[in-house]
Amino acid sequence: MATPKLKRGFQIPIKSILVSLRTHVSPIVHDRRVQDRLQFGSALGICVGFLLAIALYMGVLTSAAKQFSDLLYPIYLPSGQVIFVSIDNKSIEEFGALPWHRTVLAELVDTISQANPRVVGLDLILADSSSEDAKLAQALADAPPVLQPVIGVDATRLLRATTSIPNFGVVLKPTAELETANTQLAHSMFMSDADGVLRRAPTIIQESGKDYLALGIATLQLANAQAMGENSLPVDAEGRLLINFFDLRSVQFSASDVLNHRIDPSHMRDKIVLVGLSGKVAAQSYRTPVSGQQLSSTEINVNLIETFLNHRLLVMQDSLNQVVMVLLLAILAGATFAHFRILTQIGLLIIYLLLYLGYAFAKFDEGIVVQPIYPVLALFLTLIGTAIFRYFSEERHHSFITSLLRRYVPPEDVASLTAYFEDRPLPFGGIRRQASVLALDLSDLEELATSLTPQALIDLLDQYVSLAVGIIFENDGAIVKYTGSAILAAWNLWSDQPNHVQIAVRTAVEIKQELSEFNRRQPKELTIKSGIGIATGHVVAGRIGARHRAEYAIIGEIVGMAERIALKPERSVFIDVTTRERIGDEFDLLEVRPVRLRRKTDPQTVWQLIETNESTGEIINEPEKETTDATIMPSPP
Repeated sequence: MATPKLKRGFQIPIKSILVSLRTHVSPIVHDRRVQDRLQFGSALGICVGFLLAIALYMGVLTSAAKQFSDLLYPIYLPSGQVIFVSIDNKSIEEFGALPWHRTVLAELVDTISQANPRVVGLDLILADSSSEDAKLAQALADAPPVLQPVIGVDATRLLRATTSIPNFGVVLKPTAELETANTQLAHSMFMSDADGVLRRAPTIIQESGKDYLALGIATLQLANAQAMGENSLPVDAEGRLLINFFDLRSVQFSASDVLNHRIDPSHMRDKIVLVGLSGKVAAQSYRTPVSGQQLSSTEINVNLIETFLNHRLLVMQDSLNQVVMVLLLAILAGATFAHFRILTQIGLLIIYLLLYLGYAFAKFDEGIVVQPIYPVLALFLTLIGTAIFRYFSEERHHSFITSLLRRYVPPEDVASLTAYFEDRPLPFGGIRRQASVLALDLSDLEELATSLTPQALIDLLDQYVSLAVGIIFENDGAIVKYTGSAILAAWNLWSDQPNHVQIAVRTAVEIKQELSEFNRRQPKELTIKSGIGIATGHVVAGRIGARHRAEYAIIGEIVGMAERIALKPERSVFIDVTTRERIGDEFDLLEVRPVRLRRKTDPQTVWQLIETNESTGEIINEPEKETTDATIMPSPP
């Protein structure tokens, strides 16, 4: 049996897509402005990146960088394997001020021991002897394995002065009687960074060659019966470990509640139990990246243990990766920001910031702490640099062109013409173009000057002019000049308009029709007639006059021709011979008597448009009479 042929399904026209991409992308790639922007933006990004890389290696912004990194810290939920028995305000109210009698502490240790915890960490400095030590020592001896703290003398000075593992000549430790056989010693020392925030815990301190692990690490090591040397941990040169932080409210119980048996012992069974101070009771507390309140050393130790139990160990991102990230972001920002205006730049900045923050939080979740301040600074500095570049190289020029064009061209054409002239010489310095010039004469209004108030006359003139200018703008014409009751417009002046002659004549017809309609709505004594002249040929155009009072002007024989034939008494639409030759048979025309212009010996041929009623076909304007021999001479300018 023959295998049926499958019909060819939809195929992606890869070749045509590539051709289309090449067609659209190639002009952009080869655009000089695009190349200039890309070169400047990339160079700026490289410079910003290198400057920030130097700042990063020199530690110029170390304090600010740490505070920025603090924003990445979330608050995790604890594992539930550590219980914090807190000597808090409630405990002080019920059992008196500190220091407590050793009998009270002994009772607390006994109560905890009855719950069969795995390890007990008694994070209280008991360096002074007491007559009640024997009772507490017995309670400690009967308890599960116990950790007690040591504190190095002059800890603050030594920790800040060294870049190696802290070494002390003397440490404060529990009295000899309290060092029972099941007791191990570990340090409970912490020191905030220069900005007052505690982010790291010393994993080990030394006293005359003897090592003391951090109480949190030693407790965890004892509970899990495994060694945790500092060499296997991500520590800095001082042997300090970055800590993550947890919401301890669910695992914190007041010591008074434990002593009064208000806590179910099962909460502490087979758990690590740390006993220590909290809140305002603690003589020393620490500000952390996430806590709104100060944490005591015991709370820091609980967080240290939870960091291990939750596998949330942290390391700082290495400097090389940070430098690479800063350079990449700066170059990316420079290469893209330079192509857009400020609002778009800000939009891109927000996008880049969100993407980078997503990256930063993702890395933190992996246990890598980045320093956002340098990439963020790279983005902002690059934005400022490219914004300044665009303002002086393009935006100021763009605003200048826009403000000028608004005076002469239709509002909807301003944007396109501005874009056209951004990389081309402006036509204001003097250009020669072939153009069609339309002159509109409303001088009949002058006859109303004696019968109307000045305000009424100006209002009426404004209505006529606004109507005519609106039509000219709708037909992509450029207003060259207002002279009282006259308007001069042109086509093909600033941009190429291949059919500019036809557009000019159609505009004239439309103006005549709209003015006629406007007159029908006016009282008879306020109606006026208008004359329009159109001439086609070469003109020289440019801005002339004082710097702050310059006006745009066009010069050429056709300008005078258009203005003169607009003054013909028949008040119709008249065109010159060149215009006549260009428009073909689109309009009904009648050759009328020629006119003479100054410095011209030969009369100039003139044609009149025959205006007809669209519904009846009747001629609505009176053709010029052949019997008249008068010649219109140009009036002095």
